[in-house]
Parts: sequence; structure tokens; C-alpha cells
Amino acid sequence: MLCPKCQRPLEDETDGVYICCADASLQWRCTQCAKVSEGFAFPYGGCPHCGGKLELSESRAGAEFAAQDGIRKAFEIELGGRAFYQRAAAESGDAALRDLFSRFALMEGEHMETLTRRYHVDVPAPSPAFRVELAAIFAEVESRPQDPANLFRIAIGLEQRAADFFAGCAALAAPGSAEQRLYRELAAEEREHADMLGTEYARWHAGKPGLFSSDLLRPAQMPGRDPVAVPARMINAAALLLADHAADRTALCCGEQNLSYAALRASVARCAAVLQSHGVSPGDRVAIKLADGCDWVSAFLGTIWAGGVAVAVNPRIPQAEWQYILDEAGFSVILAESPDDTPAPWRERVLLQDDWRRAMAAAAAAEPVAMDPEAPAYWCHSSGTTGQPKAVVHAQRFARHIDQVSREGLGVHAGDRLYATSKLFFVYPQTNSVFAGLKIGATAILDAQWPTAASVLATVEAQHPTVLFSVPSLYRNLLHEGLAPRIARAGVRLCVSAGEALPASLREAWREQTGLLIVNGYGASETQVLVMIDAGDAQGFVPAPGVEIRPLGGAEAGTGVPTRICIRTPTRALGYLDRPQAQAEALRDGEFCPADLFARNAAGGWHFEGREDTLVKLRGRWVNLLELEGRLAGCPGLDEAAAVAVPDDDGVDALAVFYVTRPDAPPDTAGALRELAKGWPPYQRPCGWRAVPALPRTATGKLMRRKLVELWRSKAGS
Repeated sequence: MLCPKCQRPLEDETDGVYICCADASLQWRCTQCAKVSEGFAFPYGGCPHCGGKLELSESRAGAEFAAQDGIRKAFEIELGGRAFYQRAAAESGDAALRDLFSRFALMEGEHMETLTRRYHVDVPAPSPAFRVELAAIFAEVESRPQDPANLFRIAIGLEQRAADFFAGCAALAAPGSAEQRLYRELAAEEREHADMLGTEYARWHAGKPGLFSSDLLRPAQMPGRDPVAVPARMINAAALLLADHAADRTALCCGEQNLSYAALRASVARCAAVLQSHGVSPGDRVAIKLADGCDWVSAFLGTIWAGGVAVAVNPRIPQAEWQYILDEAGFSVILAESPDDTPAPWRERVLLQDDWRRAMAAAAAAEPVAMDPEAPAYWCHSSGTTGQPKAVVHAQRFARHIDQVSREGLGVHAGDRLYATSKLFFVYPQTNSVFAGLKIGATAILDAQWPTAASVLATVEAQHPTVLFSVPSLYRNLLHEGLAPRIARAGVRLCVSAGEALPASLREAWREQTGLLIVNGYGASETQVLVMIDAGDAQGFVPAPGVEIRPLGGAEAGTGVPTRICIRTPTRALGYLDRPQAQAEALRDGEFCPADLFARNAAGGWHFEGREDTLVKLRGRWVNLLELEGRLAGCPGLDEAAAVAVPDDDGVDALAVFYVTRPDAPPDTAGALRELAKGWPPYQRPCGWRAVPALPRTATGKLMRRKLVELWRSKAGS
């Protein structure tokens, strides 16, 4: 069941009355610096600019506001606790304390997940100005930065204060209500945290190791680098990808730069040595915040070679999202072109690309660090279409099977030249072009430019790839700009699409103009590989080699009936960082269960039906938003359109369509769209049409429907 206010899933439909805070953002004025901030909650209710006390810009009253105010205070405490642990981990000079506080930051993140899912509020942006002293004031403990034990005392004090606060909220809540249960759970967890911290403090004070040993942050064991002492089952994913290839075969091409497999292996080994000289040890996170190129691959694989955990970061990442990832990851090293957009205290951990290159030139090659196959190797971030991106943690074992789908499902071989148009911080090009390509012994073509139809064509004509990995929006742009036929003439033999739904009309238009069929793939950040492939033979999606697919729940759904599916693949992720509820829902018993819906077709294959949020019930009838968008695709002058469910003037769910027109569109495209929809059943006819310059998409190109719902609500409110 979806919330009628914001269309998000309800956590527990049996709870009856619930509180939705999706549009509860308020304006606050700082009593100290006078700056105005907008948001639902801030750590300990402090100003995100200076930490001063916030007050509402306008008075609010009423039962709904009072209920939201209690939830807001819970957010303030959880945000403050997480910010304290993250900042304490960043500022502590004791490695054991850094590790301990990082783990407690993740625990606070788990509490945040509970609150955001129940009350429909996205995780608020971190406050760059947060100071440890603010937590000390809340905990009623004197701040003494020069005393390492002081961090423990502050931590224990704030957990005890938080437990008392939540216990008080539970006493005031309606007996037996969902809010009372939640506050009691939070109070119990905070008391448990205080007890755990007390135990850890006693062990730390006595010089004993902490009780925490294994989680998604760090491997349970950190094997040494002596090959004689390493058990046979240990591996290193980077070394496995680069093993057994002809030394002079070209591994990477980027503009005028070519790197052989021998040169790449040497570069990766020297990078590992440089990172180790900067203190990187097994399990430490390293951010790769670089443009696509040979340096990116050397740094990413070099991190894994050193036993670290590589995290690819969009070099154009928005500041708020970067702050969120910094707080979440606690990087040991950040490899970047510039330190300018990285705030203190993480700025001190930035290793500039030019300095890294000079250090690489002088470094001796390091041996690959042997790791447990289940130890973390790298993180990727989910697309973030439904909220803050999740950190998806992948194990070293991914390298054992990363090439199977490419070899057996797509027919990629060592003589191929692979070009993925999406940027390397996206798992789709990482897996299919770099990881699988290198494991097979093929050549990966890289491009530092941000992709446009013109830049992609230029790269194709200069580098002559044989396999092109792209997304529907890029294929569409190549068609609209008349560039598609030149792709085939430049030597591309295989086109692959993934990342979003591929419309049948687009696929057919591509075939007509190029003579090439687009192979449609379905994959996810959690699986890395394309787990289903549609080869265009009318069978639809079928499981890729080495992948098993079954309907969720075990019972086979009837033909044409949408259902969630369970995917079993050896490249499945270990889990999500600090998202236990999302992990329990999506990663079950060795399988991945996405929120996407599929239906069996008459040929026995699968047809993509969209996500759970693209199948909506209107006037008692199910409506597939993707199907409606497909009907609009043929309208003259239309570039793209997206449908969402929104409340109409009477508060009843109805359809709204947001659309983008092409530059050469006829003047009455809006009228043509409305005329087209007149032939639809009444319950499918949109209650409104909105022309927009562009549809909101993630950095990886996925449509963000929730942003369209927010846009509709904001316009309706104004």
C-alpha cells in the first residue's frame, strides 16, 4: 500500500493512523549568525552554518505539527549522534578509536533508515559546520579535544541522553501506538549503545582489543603479505583480473594514450605501494574521484591490489551528496584533481592526482595483498532514484565470475574493443567494459569527456570499438541527431543497452537506421553483471549464463501477471552499508530481490513491467506507467515523457504527465498529446500535462519519478 500523500510505501499498513512528513520542510533562522536554512531537521537542532540555536521563521501550531515536531526531535538526535561519530572518527588520531566510531556512525545510520522509511523523509543533508563541541553540550560533558578518552565520555553521555529522550517520548505517545513502539525501540537501542560503549571504553582503557571484529566496513581477518603463509583460498580481485594475458596486448585506450596489460599491471602494483605508504591497510576505503581514464583504472585496481576498498566518486558530485558520502565512508585517502570541494577534516586526506603520479613514478611495485574471497573489494552506489544512494558493498570474489555473462551471453572475446558511454562511477561500465573486458583480455576504450551524441560518435570513429555499451537516452539522441548510421560504419558489431527501460520503438528505429540490433540487458548495482538478456528474438528477457531467476514467493505467476523476482548470481553484493532494513528486503538467502516487476510472456521469457512505483492503481484499476509512456512516444515533436500518480483537485489519485519537446517540435505538441490521450480509457487520462526543459535523472541517467511528484505538489501548493 502506498501513502496517499507522497506515494511512498507504508511500512506497516495495519498501524492505522500514521504521520507523513514528506512536505514538512520548514524555514529556520539562526539566533547566532542570522542565516536562514530550510529543511526538516538538523543535528541537535543546531544551525548547519555555525552550530547556533535555530528558531522557526514563522510560528506553527496544530495537532499535525505537534506530531511532526516529536519526529523532528528524534531526527535531530539521530543526526547529531551520527555526525558526532563521523566527526570523531575523522578527528581521532587513534586507529582503534577511528574504527570504533565509524561503526557507531553506521549504527546511527541504521536508526536514520528506520525513521526515514516510517515517516517518509529523505535523510537530511549533513551539516559541514558540525563540531564535536555541539555533541559535548548535548551530552553535558566537558569538551577536551586533547584527551582521547573524552570522545568516549561524550559518546556515552549522548547515548544516555538520547535514551532518556526517547523514553520520555514513549511515555507521552498513545498507548500501543506505532509511535510508542518506535520510541521504545529507539530508547532500548540507545541504552544498549551506551552499555556497549562503556564496555569498549573499559577495554580500550585497559589496552585490550575491541569486541567488534567483522562487518561490511572491514574484513574479519587481515591476512599478511607473505605468500607462504596465505591459505590457498585467499585471492586478490585486481590480480585475478589482470592475470594470464599477453604482456603486449592493449588493455586500455584513452585518447592518444594506450596501456598494455604489462604496463597496466605494473601501474596497479605501484599505485598499491603509494597507497600503502599513505597508511592504507586492508579494509580502508579509498575514494577515486577522477575523470575516466587510465589513471582511474590504475587507482581503482591499485586500491584493491593493496587490500583496500575502492569507492568510485563522480568528479562532478553535488556538494551535499559528497558530504554525505564523506561522512558515511570515512576515507583513508581521497584521490582527486583538486581539494577545493572537500571540506575539513577530510581535505587533509586528499592526495592530488599530480602528486600521486609523481609518487607512482618513484615507487617500487607492491605484491598483491591476499584477501578472503568474502572481504570487501569495492563499493558502488545505487542510482538513488528513490532517495539517498545506497553504498553497495562487493566482495573480492566478484572477479572469479565477472566475465561469464560477457563471454557466453554477449559473445565478447579477447579481440574485441569495448566502449561504454556511461561514466566509470556507474557500475554498468565498470562491470561490462573494464572488469569483464580485462578478465577476458579485451581492450577497454575510455573517454574523459562527459558523453553527448557528438562526443560518443567522435570516440567511436577515432577508436573503432566493436562492442558499444550505452543507455536508451544516448541511443535516442544519436538517432535524433542523425548520427546513428555512422556508428555502424565505424565498425561496431554489437550494441548493448541497460540502465533503464529500452522502448521497442527506439530499438526498431535503431535497427532501421544502422542495421544493428540492440541487445537489451537488465542488471543492478547489487548484481554487477547483466542478469537477464533480451536478444531481440521475441522471447523477451531470459536468465544470463550462470544466473538463476525465480518468482518471489516460489509460486509461478501466470502469464502476463507482474511479480517481483529473485536473482541468484555469484556476483551478488555482500550487502548495503548501514541499511539493514533495505538489505533484509532486497538481499535474501543468497539472492537479490529487486523492486522491479516482471511478467512471464507466452514464449516463456520475462517482460519488464517497471518498478513497484510504476504500477499504480487508479479508480480500482492497475495502470502501467511505462506502457502509457510508450504510447506517447510516437507523438510528433516529443522528445520524452514521464507519467506519475498525483492527487487531483478532489484528492483522488490520477495521472500527470511531464514531457520534453524537441527543438524542431511543431507549435502544438501539447495539443497533440492531449488529443492522443482522448482515446484512452477514462481512468488512464491525465489530469494535467506539464512541459519541462528536462526530466530529472540521476547522474547515471535513471528517471527520478519522486522529483516529478514533488514538483507537482510544489506547483499545486503555489
